[in-house]
Amino acid sequence: MAWNRYTRVILPAFSALFIILGVILCSHLPVGRPPTVKSGILNLADWEEDTLFEITGEWEFYWDKLLTEQDFRGSQAPMLVNAPTIWNNYEINGTKLPGKGSATYRILVTEADTGTEYGLRIQDMATSYRIYIGDTLIAQNGNFGDSEFAPVSAYRPQLVTFTTKSSSFDLVLQVSNDFHGLGGMWQPILFGTSQQATVFDRRLSGIVMSATAGLIVSCLMFFIFFVAQRREKDTLILSVLGLIIILRLSIIGDVVFSRIFPNAPIAWLSWLDFLTMPWAQFLLLFFIYCSYGNLVRKWQVTLLFIYTIAVSLFILLFPLNITTSAYMIMNDILLLVMIAVVIQLTRAAWRGQEGATVLLAASWLLLLFACYKMLVPDYSISFYLTKNSGFEYLVFIFAQMTVVALRYRQAQRLEIAHLKGQLRPHFIHNALTSIISISRKDPERSRELLVDFSSYLRGFYDYDRDELVSIEQEMELVCAYTSLEQARFGDKLHLVCDFEVDNFFLPSLSLQPLVENSLVHGLREKDCGGTVTVYTRRMMNGSVRLGVRDNGLGFSSNPISKRKGVGIENINHRLARLYRTSLVYRTPEGGGCEVYFEIPYKEAENH
Repeated sequence: MAWNRYTRVILPAFSALFIILGVILCSHLPVGRPPTVKSGILNLADWEEDTLFEITGEWEFYWDKLLTEQDFRGSQAPMLVNAPTIWNNYEINGTKLPGKGSATYRILVTEADTGTEYGLRIQDMATSYRIYIGDTLIAQNGNFGDSEFAPVSAYRPQLVTFTTKSSSFDLVLQVSNDFHGLGGMWQPILFGTSQQATVFDRRLSGIVMSATAGLIVSCLMFFIFFVAQRREKDTLILSVLGLIIILRLSIIGDVVFSRIFPNAPIAWLSWLDFLTMPWAQFLLLFFIYCSYGNLVRKWQVTLLFIYTIAVSLFILLFPLNITTSAYMIMNDILLLVMIAVVIQLTRAAWRGQEGATVLLAASWLLLLFACYKMLVPDYSISFYLTKNSGFEYLVFIFAQMTVVALRYRQAQRLEIAHLKGQLRPHFIHNALTSIISISRKDPERSRELLVDFSSYLRGFYDYDRDELVSIEQEMELVCAYTSLEQARFGDKLHLVCDFEVDNFFLPSLSLQPLVENSLVHGLREKDCGGTVTVYTRRMMNGSVRLGVRDNGLGFSSNPISKRKGVGIENINHRLARLYRTSLVYRTPEGGGCEVYFEIPYKEAENH
């Protein structure tokens, strides 16, 4: 037992760790030797031209200056900085740079192939920029001096191509930030041939669209499941969480948001980023609270809800540059919430609660991936694709799909347990009382009834929900039940079998509840008692009809609704799922009640 508990807790963590390591290793597989910028120079001599690469390394940096190629011919004193990163991390004379401002980045590209068509893929950045190849402007993002209300369509990822006229040229990036709390070169510029850059651009669009489509389907599935069940609140939470993830995917990578709402303010991207993060945290913990209420305390959920409301108001009421400056603090709180979620799911998995192990693995993946993105500046192309696909969120949503499927399977198993639960305690008491009473006068008869009672219990508890049994096995249960009832009520109750076919399979526990229904609602209340007839008929379409008919009070005294107890509804549900059929009620000639169903004929003789 202890080993199983350790497995349920340790295996998910190691699985998530191996996945993360696999992603990282795949992102850094040697596919050539991509060059890096050294002392402001990018030498393409060693580039094998077999893959796109990110331009990273030591760029020349000129703070508070917007320079062009002509300006570099003077005696400018460059400052070398590692890029890409936000310039808030740079220091001049011991003072860190502010978020707002302007600057120029520059590198000298050497050993290029003259006449080759190259391509640049510039990632999403909320700061304004201009990119020059030599003295030619090839790309622009927004306008210098823009406020946070500039149209989002002016700020987007770009794919540009150019043809070199010489083997060396300047690549100049002018950046201006007038509204954001973080400035600088946020993302790496990707360099390669025109074809390589185009392929990457299309691949990224395909990944984002595929991930978004998968999340939309998941959201709809969870919402439909909630509408159908009403009791599964956690599925509604996951539907909303999936919607939040879709919003986050729309503002990163390919920035689909800018295509759908081209006139929306650029600030909306930051607001969506900041608002969706705390609400995703809250929904994660609230989901654990609803699914495993005995693990998360209500005060914890309430506290996180208050924090989420406070952060949302802070984001909406304060200027954008102030809220973006608090971005790292929000990231730290995100990690704390994720750690809390992992701890709670670890407790649930340790206890063996349904689906907790699967969710724990997905939560570990979320936590480890979040830590890696925040703590390790990985600018590799493969990792960029992975990050913008939101794959860790997809894994979590698909893990919950697995949990929903497990719950559905468990619900199916519980149906037969519920049907078996219809063995009411007072029936056991009455049956044993009758057997004890008869044993005083007729020991042999009491022994027979004990055998019947044993057969009845075995018939109830030996078969699984969807197990098929022969008609002979099912009738053993029916006869055992009837014998016990006859011991109490004597000759008032009679059972007649009228079988046209008796060598087929049927679902277990599908006739006994019908016979019990006839005895309880049709014959017991009739003074002179009556007869219950169990019959089978071979139909022309190859199916077999099984029916139970009684000559009791019928529907006039006992409406059909009274005859449809939990056990009957259970049979109806199983018939509908297994055979797309249901019970049929009718009044036979001479009164009483008849109920029957038809199932495909499956011969039992050879089994």
